[in-house]
Amino acid sequence: MKSENLYYKTLIEEELAKRAEKNPRYSLRAMARALSLDAGALSQILSGKRVPSYKIAQKILAVLDLSPDQQNKFLSSIAKTHQSRGLERLNPIFKKFKSKQPAKDLSIDLFRVIGDWYHYAILMLTYVDRFDPNPTWIAAQLNISPIEAKLAINRMLDLGLLKEERGSLVCWDGHFTTADKHVTAPALKRHQKQILEKSIFSLENDPIEQRSHTSMTMAIDSKKITEAKKLIEDFTNKMSELLESGQRTQVYEFQIGLFPIQRKKE
Repeated sequence: MKSENLYYKTLIEEELAKRAEKNPRYSLRAMARALSLDAGALSQILSGKRVPSYKIAQKILAVLDLSPDQQNKFLSSIAKTHQSRGLERLNPIFKKFKSKQPAKDLSIDLFRVIGDWYHYAILMLTYVDRFDPNPTWIAAQLNISPIEAKLAINRMLDLGLLKEERGSLVCWDGHFTTADKHVTAPALKRHQKQILEKSIFSLENDPIEQRSHTSMTMAIDSKKITEAKKLIEDFTNKMSELLESGQRTQVYEFQIGLFPIQRKKE
């Protein structure tokens, strides 16, 4: 994981991703115009090759809808990055940020990785035969915009969930989480909602040979829910071992639902 505090870059990427979600044709150049920046300068900032000056930081803050605390962290992260690069002539306002900060604030990045389904899908795509790390190819495979694919890749590279090896992308072999449940819970709900929407799309568009939608209505002993959830988890792990043990040719989503449809308990 990169050592520099790139919280400022994360916030800019977050805003660009939001706009790309609303308009798949939204581009880096359009974002640069919104920030009153040159497209090349914005590209260098997002790639980490250039650190915003205080003047540029003010332009960005004028567009981003940030709380006072976020604005302070934004400026602090720029100051810390300038300091880590040994810049001698530092803007006086940047010099006031001397308090210790975490090496990287992961909350926003983790929220998007947990919340947006295509992050997981990109990680799994790296295992597929003939995987192409080009964001345009990935976007076509997942039916998302190229800018969404590129931002997701950059975000996961920063988090260490992806790494570059021999001109390609490799999935990090491990797990990640966040202790902040106020971030995790809404993110997981968002993720599950997106998966349910994908499930409906598959139900309506994919042939039966390529999918499985199974449901069963039961009158149950609700005291056994915890035990049932454990069985579902064990079954899910066994299914993963079975399906991932052969030649990986396509990315699938596996989802099981168990929930009450009786809203009022007598």
